[in-house]
Amino acid sequence: MGLAESVLELPAVPETTFTAAPSVDHSVTESLDNSLPESAEDLPQDSSVSNHSSASSPISIQPPATRVSVASPLVVVPQLQNEVIANQPIIEYFERTLSQHLIIQAKGVDNPFQKYLLPLAYQHQGILHALLGLSVCHMHVSGNESSQYFVATSFRYRLSALHSLGSLLQKEEASSLEPLEAEYILAMVLLLVLHDVCETGVSSHGAHLTGVSFLCNRMACPLDSSRRSKAGIFFLSALAWLDMLRGFSGAEKLSYSQDVRRCVRDHGSLSLHTLVGCPPNLFYEISRVLAAGKANLMGDLPLEQFKQVLDEAERFFRSWDPEQVIYPTGHEEWKHVAEAYRHACLLRVMRFPDPFAISCDDPRIKVSVSAILDVGASVPRDSVFYKRLLFPMFLAGADTLSPHQMHYANWCISGIKHATGFQHPALTKVLARVWDERQTSPRSLTSVSWMEFTCSELLKSQHAYLFF
Repeated sequence: MGLAESVLELPAVPETTFTAAPSVDHSVTESLDNSLPESAEDLPQDSSVSNHSSASSPISIQPPATRVSVASPLVVVPQLQNEVIANQPIIEYFERTLSQHLIIQAKGVDNPFQKYLLPLAYQHQGILHALLGLSVCHMHVSGNESSQYFVATSFRYRLSALHSLGSLLQKEEASSLEPLEAEYILAMVLLLVLHDVCETGVSSHGAHLTGVSFLCNRMACPLDSSRRSKAGIFFLSALAWLDMLRGFSGAEKLSYSQDVRRCVRDHGSLSLHTLVGCPPNLFYEISRVLAAGKANLMGDLPLEQFKQVLDEAERFFRSWDPEQVIYPTGHEEWKHVAEAYRHACLLRVMRFPDPFAISCDDPRIKVSVSAILDVGASVPRDSVFYKRLLFPMFLAGADTLSPHQMHYANWCISGIKHATGFQHPALTKVLARVWDERQTSPRSLTSVSWMEFTCSELLKSQHAYLFF
């Protein structure tokens, strides 16, 4: 297997944040938007978009027979031809193995990583290197390759991708980006964050996600909505989900605006379903809660108003009906996974405004924990849907006092680790610390919060925990 090597300096990546303004939308019906162009490449481009995207006599790579959807050959720009050919085994690993783990690959569902991201990797070196870095990292952590050479190679590819990302962000500061360049940035950031997920489950200071929040906001609220593409909406949906996920461990970490989440709810239904299995309205409502939690922590939302948001959200989640949602296919597992997310959201809502106020013995907590564990028993372990129970299972395990429920949650999580190759060390460590604290401090038995180990005044540095 040939692994191209490059050692480049690590650039500084600027950070920009937006304050989310709470808003309410309790609609349940969702539409799958098919009116957008596939990629920003289909939109009019400036002739100087990128030295990686101009092509003369490009080569074509035939898609592997394992690709889920029928696709035309992927076009490789001349500047990347040698590198793509040399690293074809790694690229095929991403396409045939890793990309299958990153989505719910149900029959009849296209793989957006294959459809939207892989073509960009053949056009832009930064995306290609980010993809190679993630793939090599997964080869190592999953046990397919034990050599430390893969660790070093993965690190070099990540540095190269960061260099490319920094260059595009500098161009944004100096002038402006074309829509295709914006997609390049979002694709690179998504791959870099997934690299963090694969390696540790923690993204240091959340720099990647926060650094492109301005770009996500711009894409969500374009002056001309015809400039959107399906690829851009997929990247936006994935990053908005990861931003919301880090907000679970500390609302102050939330960075993206409510406009971004509203765009995902209204235009990214298929992307969000395919990626994580969470209905967009659940995503939007829990994001609204987290945004309100952040505003309360910052002193921008009085406690009484925050409690009103919490009461309204709890009523929404308790009355939400999975039968009223449009799913990508007719598989019953969509509803099971959605139910797990519904109860995961309830568990988070009940931990506001004081995460220690409600005991794990509270009947409301116990009902949601049991409901999530029941979903784990309803979805076959070899189902493509099963892996997306990871985060709900973690929340159930962190909020139960029952040893046999904790054992079952751990058993389910272990099965997901084995099936996907992602080892989730941060998730495992947090769960272990919660239970160790309960055993060593009997007085804390019913009031140990898992968030205390991910976001606390006692911790010097706050990171983005991404249990994806």
